Amino acid sequence: MLEIKDPADIVRLATAEALRRIAGETLLTGIMGTRLAAFGEGLREVLRTALVAQRVTAPARLIALCREMDLGPEAFDLMGHHVLGSLVGYRPGPDVLVRVGGALGLARRNLFSPRRQVPREPLRGRARTARSNSATARYRAVRPPEHLPSPPDWTCTGCGREWPCAVKQSQLLAEFGGARAALAVYLGSCLLAAARDLPGLPLARVRNRFLGWLPRRPN
Repeated sequence: MLEIKDPADIVRLATAEALRRIAGETLLTGIMGTRLAAFGEGLREVLRTALVAQRVTAPARLIALCREMDLGPEAFDLMGHHVLGSLVGYRPGPDVLVRVGGALGLARRNLFSPRRQVPREPLRGRARTARSNSATARYRAVRPPEHLPSPPDWTCTGCGREWPCAVKQSQLLAEFGGARAALAVYLGSCLLAAARDLPGLPLARVRNRFLGWLPRRPN
């Protein structure tokens, strides 16, 4: 793919590529239906903020569209995979990838993390017991944490270990499917950003941390 310097061109081309990939996913097109074009505007806002404004913010338009379409966590993660996969091909640099990943992480947290509720008067008797024993309450109590990178120390937000932790490594392999090259490019960009944030860490250790765990190509 040709190297493109103009951020506005990268926004336009990466958005179009992401929509092309999303249109090939039955899970996503079944949910989005005729709103794919509107969803593209939400993606364009995410990329424009990361590349042109160079900021990380919660993407309000994308969040609103996901809520309107009742996009679930699995579909959201698949969409995020295609957005990042489309973007890495244009070599935007590690900072952009981290900003886009951060924006998607903020959107995911906004959409799917349990909201803090206003304290109410304690319920009495059986109603209180029934709510605490409900399947929903038990699910929320054991909901797995998100395993996102937390610059500048690059620890995991879910478990506190060095990112990518073992859980995130498994998630990345699943998210990127067989696209090992795209995953390596994404991790390489994260490696460069981490090496800049952690100048005292030996480069060989950083390289092994971010890339050493990737499965080798079959001979």
